[in-house]
Amino acid sequence: MIMLYETTNDLIQEERCEADEVRADHAAATAAPVVGTLPAALVVSERAAASLRAYLAEANLHHYRVFHCPYHELYDIERCLEHLGESEARWRPLPALLRDGQPIATMTTYDDAAKLWECGVLRLAKHDVVLGRWYWIEIDNYSRIKVIWLAAAPSEKEFDELRKAVVHHRRTTAASVWQVVRGYASSDGRRFDRAAPSDLLLSDEVRARVERELIGFFNDDVAALYRAMAVPYRRGVLLHGLPGNGKTSLIRHVGFALPRVPAMLLRPAANFDNDDLEEVIRRWTQQAPAILVIEDLNWLLREVNVSTFLNLLDGVDGSVTGGLLLIATSNHPEELDPAINNRPGRFDLVIEIACPDRTMRLMFLQRQLTGISPAALDRVAGETDGLSFAHLQEIVRLSGLRAIHAGRSARADDDVIAAAQTVASTHRHAERGFPAQQELAFGLLPLRDQKKTAKS
Repeated sequence: MIMLYETTNDLIQEERCEADEVRADHAAATAAPVVGTLPAALVVSERAAASLRAYLAEANLHHYRVFHCPYHELYDIERCLEHLGESEARWRPLPALLRDGQPIATMTTYDDAAKLWECGVLRLAKHDVVLGRWYWIEIDNYSRIKVIWLAAAPSEKEFDELRKAVVHHRRTTAASVWQVVRGYASSDGRRFDRAAPSDLLLSDEVRARVERELIGFFNDDVAALYRAMAVPYRRGVLLHGLPGNGKTSLIRHVGFALPRVPAMLLRPAANFDNDDLEEVIRRWTQQAPAILVIEDLNWLLREVNVSTFLNLLDGVDGSVTGGLLLIATSNHPEELDPAINNRPGRFDLVIEIACPDRTMRLMFLQRQLTGISPAALDRVAGETDGLSFAHLQEIVRLSGLRAIHAGRSARADDDVIAAAQTVASTHRHAERGFPAQQELAFGLLPLRDQKKTAKS
């Protein structure tokens, strides 16, 4: 793959020369001379159209019309070829748009997976559509890659039928998976199955609200009510609470319970900006009914303009008939801009995922520590008030390390009780500020210190 860089002056000089040639050849038919330099975007667009037209002439497709194809319409066409019955279609290279140039492809790498995006022409014979794609590099601080899509077909009917088939395929493949999105589709991460969470424990009140107001949001009778009341069929849900209490597990539960509703999980890259956010919102609404999850809303609103975020939510087209569910999480909701929660449709449902009470702590410990006596588990449940599920999981881990350090293959009651005391003590010190006391660190270090003390 060759990436070709042209300086702005070189491009301008070449276009000036070609503009002079055009004026000389068509002086008699031109009403007024061209003054100044032609815009580079215009030149690229018309050269691409001419290149595609030359291909059509070669393929005896003179009757096809050439028109611009918006990027979002067919960006993932390669994934759809088999579904479309076009599995034999392949990208064919076209001549360079610049004299002595060479067309370039582009490559993206996310989640350790590399993807090469070809340029050239793709003929979809069964759909009577020809697609053209060209890339170039905008030389700035980020060396951004730019793309232009053109399409050719006998009429708009053939292209629209292809577009609808691709949209249907997207919805089909989006079912039962999480779509990891970062902005534009070329930056997406790997999809993964919507497995049922094995560690979800909720109070009866929270579980009832989730079933009724999140999962039930997509029921047919609820959709009918929104239509009857002429209310935009969308809802914003904010899950808040201290880290480690199951916000992510709750989101997985909702996704698993709605396998036929496309679900997008926003995991933005470091250079995520307003344009990326706008593209994510557009893709979300296009898939309606659909779910969009934003984990750590506080972080996102430090990277993008709050007004832009709110305007995008408020501007979601009320004509969208499928439900749109936005789920966001926050560890510190008190730090969010007050405008976030002052209008229905942004975040009209707020659910606190609090630290587990004694009953839930005991249920968690019983599930994780099957070999420990009921008395020991009851004692630990009573001594861990204010700890999160993540802290309880640390008790499980640390008690196992104690048993390993002692050369045993199973935990004893004392291992669990001692681990609980260590975790609770460290949590209290952490609440007063860091650093925590060294002798209360998690892991094997305190065990070794205790052994040294015993020997002395």
